[in-house]
Amino acid sequence: MKKLKENKYFNIGLTVFLIIAACIIFFFLIFKIKFILDSISWIIKLFIPFIIGFVFAYLLNPIVDFFQNKLFLKSIKKIKIKDDKKIIISRYSSIFLTFIIVIIILGLSFDFIIPELLKSLEILIVNIPIYLEQIKNHLLGLIDNHKDLEKIILNNYDAINTSLVNAINNNFLPKIEEWVVLFSNGLFDLIKVLYNTILGFIISVYFLLDKDNFKAQLKKVLYALFSVKKANSIIDSARYTDKIFGSFIMSKLMICLILALVTFIFLTIFNFPYAIIIALLVGITNIIPYFGPFIGGIPSALIILLQDPSKFWLLIIYLIAIQQIEGYYLEPKIMGIKTGIKSFWVLFAIIIFGGAFGLVGMIVGVPIFAIIYAYTEKKIDKILKKKKMLFEISEYVNINKLNSKK
Repeated sequence: MKKLKENKYFNIGLTVFLIIAACIIFFFLIFKIKFILDSISWIIKLFIPFIIGFVFAYLLNPIVDFFQNKLFLKSIKKIKIKDDKKIIISRYSSIFLTFIIVIIILGLSFDFIIPELLKSLEILIVNIPIYLEQIKNHLLGLIDNHKDLEKIILNNYDAINTSLVNAINNNFLPKIEEWVVLFSNGLFDLIKVLYNTILGFIISVYFLLDKDNFKAQLKKVLYALFSVKKANSIIDSARYTDKIFGSFIMSKLMICLILALVTFIFLTIFNFPYAIIIALLVGITNIIPYFGPFIGGIPSALIILLQDPSKFWLLIIYLIAIQQIEGYYLEPKIMGIKTGIKSFWVLFAIIIFGGAFGLVGMIVGVPIFAIIYAYTEKKIDKILKKKKMLFEISEYVNINKLNSKK
């Protein structure tokens, strides 16, 4: 076999064979790309319930850990049973309590929040012409002694009002029937989504129950495939990734919930219309870094301007105040961890990931980019240390260029 490998004709033949094989693979990739993408899509669809289950388990895991460590383990600490049984009992109890809370929240949402939200949206759409009339009267009252401005506003108001009413009558209302047909056609897809979600919910229970075994299995595989040093490095990287990504997402969700509740209470106290819609807009959109407050604040302000212009500036002042409180108090207190990247890179991550992956990209773009940034910086520092060169970024601020021996 050794002599065969040293034969030049064998090497030439092997090279030609590899080139032809590479050309065939390249041809297959180019001309069968649709088949490949469809195959990948089909495989992903098979694993969708497990992906959903993992996401649920990942999001609920901190709550389960909190109940397990702070409530149940302390409660059964003095009971005379083995420690492993204590862990099992506390784990099962924590998961059961967590899912009971989630089910109660979902039940309340379907029973109260969603019907009220749909009712508010319906009233908002139907009353748009009335709201425009109120805005016109409010503006005319402000410029009562300025006839020229009054004429301009009246002309523009009539044009806007006519265009809006025509758009509702000609575009929105006729499409309701089309949407009903589309909904009927997509009913099977909706049922499939619900099926995958429910199945994912069930799978998340198994993830949470056996998470220690899953971690142990992954470690076993890593130490079997890689050296101890490399496996340890991968484990450290995974923990760092979980620390950045998990802390960012969970803290953001908590902040969004707090903002939604505080906003709803504030709007209810001051008798604002559409309190649920505005509170949900402010809370949900806030999960998007940088752009979130604008995405939620602008439509909220427009809703109040249409319904009750006298409360417009009060809402603006509240939105500005709540964002300042969030930025300077809530985030430092709740998040407890910085992404480690400057504002420019935050904006860069949101735009790039948002453009590539849409809304999901805007949400997860910052922690993902922070992880990539940290790993890249760590690699560069390692290379510079190996070369025995400066690696702290502050040391390069005032350096024109490093000394050369040439």
